[in-house]
Amino acid sequence: MYKVIFKVTKGTANNSSQILRKIGFITIYRKIQGDYDTYMTLFKGSNVAEVKEAISEAAFYFAKEGKFGRQDFATIYEVDDKYLGKGIGSLVGAGLGYKIGGIPGLILGLLGGVIIGELADVTMGEKLVGVMEWPKLSY
Repeated sequence: MYKVIFKVTKGTANNSSQILRKIGFITIYRKIQGDYDTYMTLFKGSNVAEVKEAISEAAFYFAKEGKFGRQDFATIYEVDDKYLGKGIGSLVGAGLGYKIGGIPGLILGLLGGVIIGELADVTMGEKLVGVMEWPKLSY
């Protein structure tokens, strides 16, 4: 699995999360920094070439929306799929949820703990693969 952080200029469309989802990226969050939008995404791919192809396709769709990138268009991280964060998060979330809200709280706490644990796993188990610049597009 790979984590890709896109940095693009603001264009005509407000949010490009649906386009990224259509290509195969799972958008975790979108952050607006001045004139740039930053999208943190996950991509379930088996090799770097597949990820780079998906990034090039994302650049094509960004360009159609009037958004463009620079030399730091896409930062690619390889993520190890670990289960420690999900396990600890689900146990802590379920325990706190049960104490606060009973059985419904246990279920909601379990789900919340799994989501937070997944984010912790992604952050702890990543290693930088490289930075991809804005590709030369020909229409």
